Amino acid sequence: MSDSIFAIARSGLDVERQRMEVIAQNLANASTTRTASGAPYQPLRLVSGPRMASDSFASQLNGAATQAPAGVQMYGVETVDVPPRLVYDPAHPHADAKGFVSYPGLDHAGEMALMVQTLRVYESNTVMFNAARSMYMRALELGNRS
Repeated sequence: MSDSIFAIARSGLDVERQRMEVIAQNLANASTTRTASGAPYQPLRLVSGPRMASDSFASQLNGAATQAPAGVQMYGVETVDVPPRLVYDPAHPHADAKGFVSYPGLDHAGEMALMVQTLRVYESNTVMFNAARSMYMRALELGNRS
């Protein structure tokens, strides 16, 4: 049982670390007008959810009420479909015929709020991991006394 607690906390830590990396990439590219392919940068989002204990849908359906939690997992990174932010700057080398430059349609405040939320979830997984470790160590101490 204690191993599953550690595995669940570890999976949460891993997913939130990956989410923080995606947020950092978005913020780092907030002023990027072109990617290597020549298109404007599209903000990204990490897609995560519960870890499936078994692979088949039928086994998930049949055992949904009896399965123990298995943690979380990352399902992938997807682009966010937001229109670019247009800035009038006819002197910019990437300006279009009308003088507008396309910047990523990134919501800075939203990214910062998501970053704080991600940090809080990461911290709560750390607290859970440490609490489980503390309880496990206490149980070992009690077992050694008898």
